[in-house]
Amino acid sequence: MGRPVGVVVLDTRFPRPLGDIGNPATFDGAVVYWRLSGAGVEAAVTASGIGAAVAEETVTATRALEAEGVGLISTSCGFLGELQDRLAEAVSIPVLSSALVLVPAVKEEHGSSARIGVLTFDSRTLSPRHFGGHYDSSFVVEGIESGRELYPAIAEDRPTLDVAAAEADAAEAAGRLRRKAGRLDAVILECTNLSPYAAAVRAAAGAPVYDLVGAIRQCMTEARP
Repeated sequence: MGRPVGVVVLDTRFPRPLGDIGNPATFDGAVVYWRLSGAGVEAAVTASGIGAAVAEETVTATRALEAEGVGLISTSCGFLGELQDRLAEAVSIPVLSSALVLVPAVKEEHGSSARIGVLTFDSRTLSPRHFGGHYDSSFVVEGIESGRELYPAIAEDRPTLDVAAAEADAAEAAGRLRRKAGRLDAVILECTNLSPYAAAVRAAAGAPVYDLVGAIRQCMTEARP
């Protein structure tokens, strides 16, 4: 993409390995990050929805990133997909707030009857509101909340991360998703922190994997002159 990608990120310190949307080396082009002051994981991953103050700050950040000249805006947390319409209305450039907004494209590629699995940070909290109007009751959802490394590292905002153990957590969750679904045509990664482990998820789920990082990379490639 000729212009940088803008990413609104939560105020966290946990490590972001290569492949994570919060690691600038994940992308070939320039990335501009805008940190939401004081808004940690708990501010986004909540059963009651995004609070008014965090929502307004996210809108403000989106507008500020547009003013800085970015060509596409995203976020670091799929649960912010709840704000997709509001963010898109606030700016005149494309907004991809969450991998969950990719549902129509995934259905178009695999067919309306495709068996779609969603791998999320916390299946207890994910709800239809997070799908940007594209929720389907046929989706099969599994979370990483029972994992030993990745979930607590993020939820507790730890300064260290065992990447191998995190990958194992992601693969185990993908395996549970596959068993629950019986058959999968596609898997969407709600959690952007799962992107570094997409290959392991693909192998365990036995299906193509779609995530926000991949969508951004595609946009960047298509926008190159």
